Amino acid sequence: MAINLAAPLAWTKATAEENKMLQALQGNILKGHGRNYTANIFFKLDPAKQLAAKRMLRELANERLTSAHRQLLDSKRFKETGQDGGPFVHLALTFKGYQALGLAAKAPADPDFQAGMKASTSLSALNDPAVNTWEAPFQQDLHGLVLVGTDSESQTAAVAVAIKTMITDAGGTVVHTQRGKALRNAVGEGIENFGYVDGRSQPLLLQEDIDAETATAGSSRWDPAFPLSAALVKDPGTADTFSFGSLFIFRKLEQDVRQFKAREQVIADVLGLTGEARELAGALIVGRFEDGTPVTLSDEARGGPPANNFSYVGDAGSRCPFHAHIRKTNPRGSGGAEPEPAERAHLMPRRGIPFEDVKREFHPAELPESGSLAEFNAKVAPLLPTGGVGLLFMAYNSAIAKQFKFTQQTWANNPGFPLPGTQGIDPVIGQGPSNPTDQKIRKVWDDAASPLLNNVEFKGFVKMKGGEYMYSPSLTFLFSL
Repeated sequence: MAINLAAPLAWTKATAEENKMLQALQGNILKGHGRNYTANIFFKLDPAKQLAAKRMLRELANERLTSAHRQLLDSKRFKETGQDGGPFVHLALTFKGYQALGLAAKAPADPDFQAGMKASTSLSALNDPAVNTWEAPFQQDLHGLVLVGTDSESQTAAVAVAIKTMITDAGGTVVHTQRGKALRNAVGEGIENFGYVDGRSQPLLLQEDIDAETATAGSSRWDPAFPLSAALVKDPGTADTFSFGSLFIFRKLEQDVRQFKAREQVIADVLGLTGEARELAGALIVGRFEDGTPVTLSDEARGGPPANNFSYVGDAGSRCPFHAHIRKTNPRGSGGAEPEPAERAHLMPRRGIPFEDVKREFHPAELPESGSLAEFNAKVAPLLPTGGVGLLFMAYNSAIAKQFKFTQQTWANNPGFPLPGTQGIDPVIGQGPSNPTDQKIRKVWDDAASPLLNNVEFKGFVKMKGGEYMYSPSLTFLFSL
């Protein structure tokens, strides 16, 4: 029986064929690996040493890579007993990596994957900065990435050393190792460097996760269930019916935390907010308060688990501005350009983790409150980085043009989305030209009759520093090398 990609997977009730698929699929695709420390090892292979490179990848698959099946069993055991699942390891290859192996014919046919993120067509479509401005390691032709994750910084480093030795012993070159480090607020929710809960609204591909979400948060206004086809691609390197992989997006996004938080204070002044209400300014930019409370539901942080069962029905921008980050990147049926099922098809499972190339002086969830821009500049700004920290954005796609590229180009970078009207670019990840007056916020929250302010421009605090399109092949394919 063929794998049904048109629905989520109930893995605890998997058929024999579905279990084969889980054992052949790499982990992290259907569910995030959940480790707190990562080492992202970017490498190149020597085309003159293809046999050694293939042997190394085969050994990596046999000894180190984590299958989806293994990951799910480890996750279940952790929930039941608290026992650590141990190291998690994942591999992704670029098209140039397939070429270096002499296996271009067995690579996915996705045109964006084959062209790569540095291609002029990709750069222009996404308004990405010129390649010669990227961080030096990402300017090179990369062949692949090994992602290592554990819950110990030292253990992550030790596993990374062993894998880097495997690569170099096979004649390869380790180009760069990028560290990742999870950030959490006081209640354990994952946050990013601006201090906001991150990754809350994920497409869920496993029925068990969907059932848990529905039981705790509800699904009357937002359905968290997505089909396997949101991420899985039949591995073209195998002839069987159960081996799948996924197109993998990696982007290093640097965050200017000091200027972002300063601009929040400016917007608070424009809106005339005082005291604790000043936190609303940032919520109107992001679409959620720092604790994850959606601004379309409340004008203040509510605490508790970040809500996800909401839509923008009845909110014509008076509660959550049309250009707010989470509304631009998931309009929840309110985009105006497509029916909701077509809109949902652009969403993708995201697996990002923060990075700190420069150690932060202050945890983003523990910043002191500011009652004015002057107080912020005096007491808080000196504690905040202007660079060297950010997000390692990672996502899995079944079609890059339909998912990642569409989300960035047609939603985040497009001042004319959502429809109708001109709304401005995404204030967090939007790139490219925009009018200073495009972004608009109501003077009074949830009052459609209040003045629509257009002196609230917010952009330019996230910079893309490099990345690549890759493919995470099946273990079956790697075993066959």
